[in-house]
This record gives sequence, structure tokens and C-alpha cells, in this order.
Amino acid sequence: MDKIYELIEYGYECYYLDFKERQYSKEKSMDLITDIMAMANSRHDGDKFIIIGIKDRPEGKEIKGIEPKEFIDSSTYTQLIQSNIEPEIQFDYFKYEYKGSVLGVFRIYNTDDKPYMMRKKFDRLNEGLCLIRKSSTNALAKRSDFDYMYLNKGQFEMRFLEHALHAVHDADDCASVEVALTNSTELPITVIGGSLYIRNDQGKELSRHRVYGLNEFVGADFKLALPPKSEVVGHLMVGFESSDPLRLNIDEYGICAEKYDFELLLVDAQEKRYSTIIRQASVFADGDFLWKVKKQKGILHKFRTHR
Repeated sequence: MDKIYELIEYGYECYYLDFKERQYSKEKSMDLITDIMAMANSRHDGDKFIIIGIKDRPEGKEIKGIEPKEFIDSSTYTQLIQSNIEPEIQFDYFKYEYKGSVLGVFRIYNTDDKPYMMRKKFDRLNEGLCLIRKSSTNALAKRSDFDYMYLNKGQFEMRFLEHALHAVHDADDCASVEVALTNSTELPITVIGGSLYIRNDQGKELSRHRVYGLNEFVGADFKLALPPKSEVVGHLMVGFESSDPLRLNIDEYGICAEKYDFELLLVDAQEKRYSTIIRQASVFADGDFLWKVKKQKGILHKFRTHR
């Protein structure tokens, strides 16, 4: 399942997603400028999206679509935004087909050069105006927002250092994968939770594994403090159950012939979410994690741990 399809199906308006019924006409130029600016200033670190052709109702989304011949070329929007907002905002506008309807998608990305503000006066928008997306609305940026933007230069980066999840810690009901976590910002970041998602090449979620520690099993109370300009490398410990080998088609020897997509999602104390994905990753299992697989195949298993 691709990201945009997932947002349409399950997403809701928030600080990185907005739905609009119609394209921005020339008369709605101010709305376009303020919406793009506010999204770019959002505290969300990843891509932000404005999806056109959908009416968001309390009872659910109504797909309105866009007539293909009326689709506005992205260059029209690019010129308007770049001539009125500084510094330059990186964004795309493109067609997206969804269940027979044509939608328009603004993807706003690489927004690390905050704050973004009005370069000059445009209609009722004054020079220096700075808006930020908060929850599902646009708001005037306050002193605390500017403090955050300037102090939080840089980013929190997560990297998988291996393409395999090793389910070998059966005494703790855990698996592990080596990762690097880098805080290049000027502020401390405290990770308070997260999950590892395993999906097939069709985007279907096969299993979900809660984060329980780094280099050691801590449990549900796991927290990890990263000072400014710091990095840690270690084995991320995530929950693993004896039913997971069945879900992941792992055989009685602990080997899985299939490759999967891993997504790591971490949440900090400010409720910010960070994610990273690797493709074509493997899963290996050993020990008592394999007892259900063996039982299904009529193979006796001698337990090493007490369950």
C-alpha cells in the first residue's frame, strides 16, 4: 500500500495532512500561500500533504475528484509560492488516481529551513507574516514556535544498520536489529516508545513489534534520552512472540525465504513521530520461538525457557 493511498483510506486532517474539495483557483491564491506556508512550518519532520478532490465530512470522506482537463499545472502554483514565500519551499503538485477518480496531491518536503514567511505583501498578507500548522488548522506563529524552529535546526535520523531481524532472545520474548539513532538538533530528544512494523511487498501488515530497549530488555517503561548533537548505535530490542514465525512464514529451522519491508516508528516526549523504512529485509528465529511452527508440523520441541 503506497503512502498516499494509505492517507486517503485511513488518514485524518492533522498537522501534516489536509483535504480540499477543489483546486486553488486564481481567486484562492491567498489560501494556497497560507496553506503551503503553514504546512512547511509544521513541527512534523516528514513529508506533509494537501490532497485535492476530497471533501472531509464528519461521517467520512467524499471523493469529489478533479476533471482531468481542468487539472492545474504545477508550474502555476510553483511560481506563486516561490515569488511570495522565503526561503524557498520544496513541494510537488501531481495527479493521483484513486478508485477511478483523479485527485491532486501537494507533497511538501525537506522543510528544514524554517521559519517560512511572506517575502513581500500580497493582497491582505503582509510582509513577514508567518503561519504554522497546528492540529488541523493554520495559526499565527508565536515566540515559542520561533524558538522551536531556530533551536531545532537539524534532524533526528534513524538508520537500519542491518537488513535482518534476529529473533533469538527467547528468554525475554524479544528480537533485535542493529540501528543508529542520530540527534543533530540543538535540543534534547527523549524517545518514549515505538514499534517495528513488518509488511509484505503489497503493503499488508503481517506483524507489529513494540520497542522494549536498546542493547538490553527494559520493557514497557523503555525510554532513551539523546542529548543535542549526539548519536547512539546498538541493537534495538523489540517484542516477538511464538506466533510471529507463523505469520512470517518462518520454517522449523528458523529460516524465512521471503523478504519483507520494515518500518521503524519512534515517538518522543513531545509526541513527535519519526519513521524510517528498509526494503527487502529478512527475519530469522531460533529457540523457543519455533515451538508453534514445529508443533504445526508434528515436530517435538524441547523448551529452553519457561512459558
